[in-house]
Amino acid sequence: MIRRELNPETRVIDEKAGIVEYIASDQGLDAQNEVVRSDGWRFDRFAKNSPLVDSHKYGSVGSCVGKVIDFRVVGRQLVETAQWAIDVAENQLARLGWAMTKAGYLKAVSVGFQPEVLLTRVPQEYWPEAWGRAKILPAASKPGRGIWADQVKDLALAGKEPDTIYVTQQQLELSACVLGSNPNALARSYKAGVLTDADMEMISKEYSQRETVNRTNGAAAVRMAQQRSQKLFLERFERALKGF
Repeated sequence: MIRRELNPETRVIDEKAGIVEYIASDQGLDAQNEVVRSDGWRFDRFAKNSPLVDSHKYGSVGSCVGKVIDFRVVGRQLVETAQWAIDVAENQLARLGWAMTKAGYLKAVSVGFQPEVLLTRVPQEYWPEAWGRAKILPAASKPGRGIWADQVKDLALAGKEPDTIYVTQQQLELSACVLGSNPNALARSYKAGVLTDADMEMISKEYSQRETVNRTNGAAAVRMAQQRSQKLFLERFERALKGF
């Protein structure tokens, strides 16, 4: 699965129901020097179950913080309307996420998708595993040269050329991106009273677990790494807090 993050302007549709509209994707050149074509979005699987999840995590029902209730392509943008699960009293993460969104501190979303057809200049030895199911056309190949040139021209990227163009792709989920890696944004929301001490404790633990998720050198070592990561995170947060 491929993940692409965007920091859009969000628009609250219904404050009481927790409904917000996102620009989930566009055709701009992203941080990976790739482009996801907006007219290539497909929703065959997504239409059956359209989850809004926390940071691309699927290991527990607690990671589901809502649902996407409308998705459409408008011009060169993927526009999606999501409903946060604030009506579920037990879902404290959804309530926190909605409070952060409503207050303007949580804006980033990320689309998880499975590529179907793509064009690329990347050498085959560097192709990621997530491309395994896709039809891949190398830009340097004889059939690919003309198609690549036409695609780049149509995208009109002001003289810039991507490494990869996703032509068609199936959306799997929409993620709200946790702000755990951004102490400045958290400090602002804490100062504004949107976040409590309990919220900060939860976010710092979440951050430390995410940072050490790939550790495999024993439970005790993982716990120590998580404690160090949480301590460093809180130190960064305290420094940021002093700047506001």
